[in-house]
Amino acid sequence: MEHSTLELFQNFGVAILLGALMGFERERSGARIAGMRTFPLVALFGELSALLSLLGESPWILATGFLVVTALAVTGNLLQARQRVDPGLTTEIALLIAFGIGALVAYGFRPLAVAITLAATSILHFKPHLHAFTRRVTQKDIYAILQFGLVSFIILPVLPNDSFGPFNALNPHHIWLMVVLISGISLAGYLLMKMVGGRWGGPASGVLGGLVSSTATTLAFGRHTRNHPAFARMAAVVVILASGILMIRVGVEVMIINPGLLRQMLVPIIAILTAGIVVAGIIWKRTLETESMVPETKNPAELTGAITFGLIYGVVLLATSAGEHYFGSEGVYVVSLVSGLTDVDAIVLSSSRLAASGVLAPVEARNAILIAVLANLTF
Repeated sequence: MEHSTLELFQNFGVAILLGALMGFERERSGARIAGMRTFPLVALFGELSALLSLLGESPWILATGFLVVTALAVTGNLLQARQRVDPGLTTEIALLIAFGIGALVAYGFRPLAVAITLAATSILHFKPHLHAFTRRVTQKDIYAILQFGLVSFIILPVLPNDSFGPFNALNPHHIWLMVVLISGISLAGYLLMKMVGGRWGGPASGVLGGLVSSTATTLAFGRHTRNHPAFARMAAVVVILASGILMIRVGVEVMIINPGLLRQMLVPIIAILTAGIVVAGIIWKRTLETESMVPETKNPAELTGAITFGLIYGVVLLATSAGEHYFGSEGVYVVSLVSGLTDVDAIVLSSSRLAASGVLAPVEARNAILIAVLANLTF
C-alpha cells in the first residue's frame, strides 16, 4: 500500500486527534492510568505499528505493538489494584481501542476510526447516565428485550415468504417484518425514555412519548392532570409535542417501506410537526411549572404486544385491499378512518406497501395515511 507524504502526515494527525479526544474525556473523569497525553501517544503508536507492518509486509509488527500496549495496561491495572479495592478496567480497554483506532487510520479506514472514537468516547462520558439507566430498567424490561430478540432473530427467519389469502394480501414473513420494525422503533424510544427519565422536563417527555406511543402518552398525562390540575399547562405541552413527533415516526416508516411515497408526505409531515412545535412552544413560555413525569407506557417489545400488532396489521392490510377492490378510494379511506383511531402504524405500513406494489396510487396512499393521522389526533 503506497502513501504520499501528505497522506502520511494527515493520518498521523488524525490518529493524534482521535486519541486526544478519548484522552480528554479520561482526563476530565480523573482516570489515573492514562489521560490527555497517554491516549494520543497510544493512538500514534497504533498508527506507527500498522504503517511499519504495511511497509515491512509483516503483520507481526502490529500484533507485537498490540501486545505491548496490553502488557502496559495490565501492569497499570495491577498497580492500581494495590491502592484501590476495585480499580476497574474501563481506561485499560479504552487504551486498547485507541491503539486499534490508530491502526485503522493507517489501513485507510479513517471514517470507521472516527465513528469508533465517537462511540467509545460517548460510552465513557455517559457513564453516570448508563448506571442510572440500569437502575431504572426492571427485570420485566430485560425479559421484554429478550423477547424482541426472539421476535427478530428466531421467529422472523422461519416464517414463509409467500403471499396467500384474499387478494394475496397476507405474507407471514412480511407481516412479521413489520412487527419487528415497529417494535424496534418503539423499543428505541422506550429505552431512551428510561435513560432520560424526567430530568429534561415536559418537552423531552413529549418527544420521547411520541416515539413510543402518542396515545399512551396522552392517556398517562391526562390521568395525571386530572389529579393535579396545576400540571395542566405542562401536560398540554407534552401531549402536543407527542402528537407532532408522531409525524416523524410516520415519515421514518414511510421512508423504510416506500421511499418514493415520502415525497408525497413531506409537506403534511412538516406542516403538522411545525404546528405542534410552535403551539407547544407558546404554551411552554407561559408556564412556570417545572414538574415533570415519565409517561407510563408498556415495554413495546413484549411478545403479546408484537403478536397483537401483527394481527392488527394483517387485518388492516386485508381490509385496505378489499376496500380498494370493492369500493375504490372511498373504501380505503373508510378503513383508514376506523383503524387510525387507536393505531396509526398499521395503516401507514399497509398503505406504503400497497402503494409500492401498485395496488394503491401514491395519492391514495398519502390521503389514507393523513386520514388515519387526523383520526388518531382527534381521538
